[in-house]
Amino acid sequence: MYEKIDEKDLTIYRFLVENSDRNINYVVECPQTKEALIIDPLDNNTIENIINDNNLIPKMVINTHAHPDHIAGNSYFLEKYGIKLRAHDICKKIFDYDFDNIFENDILSFGKLSAKILHTPGHCPEHISIIINDYILCGDTIFSCGVGNVKFRGDVSMLFRTIQHKMKNLPETFKLLPGHDYFENNIGFLKSILLKGTDFYNEVDKLLSQNDKNILSPIKNIDFEKKYNPFFRIDEFSFMDLIKENEKFSGLNMEERFKELREMRDQW
Repeated sequence: MYEKIDEKDLTIYRFLVENSDRNINYVVECPQTKEALIIDPLDNNTIENIINDNNLIPKMVINTHAHPDHIAGNSYFLEKYGIKLRAHDICKKIFDYDFDNIFENDILSFGKLSAKILHTPGHCPEHISIIINDYILCGDTIFSCGVGNVKFRGDVSMLFRTIQHKMKNLPETFKLLPGHDYFENNIGFLKSILLKGTDFYNEVDKLLSQNDKNILSPIKNIDFEKKYNPFFRIDEFSFMDLIKENEKFSGLNMEERFKELREMRDQW
């Protein structure tokens, strides 16, 4: 089963991959030409169903990064459709098959649409995000109410810079299409670090109680993240005052606060 998002000149298909770490797979279509991008393929069968059900013409595969759960389906689609893989140049140290490099500010065309590439390292050094109209396929850089970990080739300082200097500066209307649906865990973590009884705590508690973890979480935008993503708010003293263990952040600069919060999330 998959969800279809119809826009005026853009169609997005998304679904939770069964028996995975709540991975979300995406196919993005230009409805005028039926040309489509396959993003981070993991579940080949459901992606193939999307292609067949909607008479799509795969144009290329794009990897946001080279972790195994984001590249597992590469070979299948490259071989079946004779299309190219696009990934950041750093992946040449990882892949044993050919691909075309992509870099910051590259524009990839499919049908009547264009996809702009941002280099968004931190979760891993090769990580890129893909902007199409007012959507951003952000892989494991940002999740709703959270950010990626740095356990597997990651760098927390790099992730801090990506979030603070790139992601926070995107238009607030941009809608996030992350690589995993971790909303329930992330909003649960946020609730766990907040002082009880405040208006913000009550808002977060309501968001958590209304979430249905059995289905895909609703798509959120940058404006939502600026309010509910704690990693976006480590520069706000008004937010830090809402954290019950705020003494942990006393005397720290912004990057140090970010690192401390990432460690708290890892240990939660």
